[in-house]
Amino acid sequence: MPSKGPGETPGKSPRGACEDAGAAACELEQALAKLNQQTPLWQSFLAAHRLIVEQLAVEMEREHQLPLEWFDVLVHLADLPGMRSRQKDLRDRMLLSESGVSRLLVRMEKAGVITRTTADDDRRGMEIAVTDAGRVALLAAIESHLDLVASLFTDRLTTTDRTALNRVLAKLLDTSKPDSDASQGVSRQAGARAGAASGPPFRRLRAEASRAITE
Repeated sequence: MPSKGPGETPGKSPRGACEDAGAAACELEQALAKLNQQTPLWQSFLAAHRLIVEQLAVEMEREHQLPLEWFDVLVHLADLPGMRSRQKDLRDRMLLSESGVSRLLVRMEKAGVITRTTADDDRRGMEIAVTDAGRVALLAAIESHLDLVASLFTDRLTTTDRTALNRVLAKLLDTSKPDSDASQGVSRQAGARAGAASGPPFRRLRAEASRAITE
């Protein structure tokens, strides 16, 4: 006589027990078990990302009264010629929806760190530019941001860790082998954002912000 597995009801197969519990509830339980079994690394990655970003956001607000999303926008703009961009291009770089980026930029404009003007070549488009106040705010925030990134992330990794992580991230950001047209679009956006985030130092920002401070 075949032995019963742990938790099995005598005389009933797992399928029968599942049917007694309700097909929908059983299918959900099985799907969740599969999810937890197959994605522990992914869940750990998300948890680490969430924890670090939350701490960065808290410190940015506390020390500079600058939301982390604003800092991100200013960094992207500061790395562009003239520290300005079309709203559509900025939206694509930030991976935000049109309504999401519009609300964000309106709040930043009210705070005086950016300007929003009608584009000269397209009256329907908006051009976003960093103000002197925005440059000064960004420059003041960069050093403490770098220190915090180091304490929360970089300094916790050995040289071997960083080398391995760089290799893994390069694979994840590789846009040369898309699985589908949809994934290709997502990969292009992710690659553009990664490239912007790893651009040259803020030499232009430092020069212009220094002029704004002394004027």
